[in-house]
Amino acid sequence: MFHICAQMMVRMNYFPCFLLMVFFTGTAKAQISFDIFSYKAPKGFVLKDSKDKLFFEKQEGKTYCQLYLWPAIASSGTADADFERDWNSFAVKPYSIQKPEHQEKSSDGAWTIIYGGGAGSYNNSNFLITVGTYTNSSVTYSIVAVFNHEKYLPALENFAASVIPDSNKFSTKQPVNALPVPTTLTKTGITKAVTNFSDGWIAKALNDYVQVTKGNTEVRLHYADKALDDAKPNNINPVEYYWNCYVTPFFNVNNLQKWSGMEYPVIYHLQANAVNKQTGKPCYIALKIIYQGGARPVLVITQDQNSYLQQFPHPNDIDPLLSYNKFAVTANDIVGQWKSNGGGITDYYNAYNGSYAFSHSISTTDEFNFNKDGTYNSVYRSANMAGGFAQFGGQDFKGTYTVADWTITATNRFKGRTATFTSQLIAVKGGYLLFMQDTYEPLLQYTLFKSK
Repeated sequence: MFHICAQMMVRMNYFPCFLLMVFFTGTAKAQISFDIFSYKAPKGFVLKDSKDKLFFEKQEGKTYCQLYLWPAIASSGTADADFERDWNSFAVKPYSIQKPEHQEKSSDGAWTIIYGGGAGSYNNSNFLITVGTYTNSSVTYSIVAVFNHEKYLPALENFAASVIPDSNKFSTKQPVNALPVPTTLTKTGITKAVTNFSDGWIAKALNDYVQVTKGNTEVRLHYADKALDDAKPNNINPVEYYWNCYVTPFFNVNNLQKWSGMEYPVIYHLQANAVNKQTGKPCYIALKIIYQGGARPVLVITQDQNSYLQQFPHPNDIDPLLSYNKFAVTANDIVGQWKSNGGGITDYYNAYNGSYAFSHSISTTDEFNFNKDGTYNSVYRSANMAGGFAQFGGQDFKGTYTVADWTITATNRFKGRTATFTSQLIAVKGGYLLFMQDTYEPLLQYTLFKSK
């Protein structure tokens, strides 16, 4: 792979001269608008997103280049702070590239431009990432590139040079004190995205996690992220890996303590004194990695260590917090096609000689279609195979449905009865799941993902 792009262009030595060409605001005439910008689309690239961000991609066999333009936001006050936030958001969090291998800072009078570049690896494939942060007296924005061949540098240069911000739109950006903690721009889409629980906890479905608060305690239930899981090196402890992803970018820590108890399942837990980088306030934080369908990092933030220990004297006391990822259902949320798949396989062996006897496997599929007019249809299919014989089954239902906050009622279910399902939405990265449990047959449960 070009020897890591000529060893990071001779360990990034190429980039200082490249900086002035690429990361100064260009003056080329642009024809397309996004956010406060006008720009030219990079030739030969495919537009993948133009809502939350501008995202172009080009793939040519084993080589690729991804170009991102992120919306302008209010500056945090200095170009250095803006760049640190961008690097944490686009390099540290997704790729665990802790620091730029090369960094340059320049100014054209109106804008201060800080550029950083580094090398990373994902699924045993090496790549380069460049982050360019542009800051003036009121706003900041960033241009990011991820690529694995130096031939894409001219495309990055031309794209960055074509981006022109409109100064008349600067005043529409949110003030500094309204800036959220940096997160990736994925949205759950849940209509009722706040739940007030009877025990005083309040849950909010945010972009990267469910925020659960009670008094001065905040808990972040980070969503399972398969790409992040897959990128974890085998020689790094899980809690240390996710600490770098979810704690290091946002907190300065000291007196770090690792759980040392010998228990099974293994407890992955770290805690420390901390200072929130965004607010400057001291706090006490703890991170536990809970494995349920992937890594579920749970970050607890309290005022001090005593407050933390009063609520969570043992790391396993954190586990029940996952149940607060629970949100009410509306008809708008469930319109569409929903599916779930299940099954398993068991191998049988001769008890006397240990030889293989046969396998028994079962697979099931459930599908619900909720229509805008209040009608639904559902399909259940199963395949049961044992010792070379197969048995297939299925059921089909059609009827009408109604939705309340925590229930879905559907007519014409088994033997024509009307069924009431206890229901809730579960926030996940980029969307949500639908959970339904039949109140008449509690063992009949569905955890469904939206397919259309």
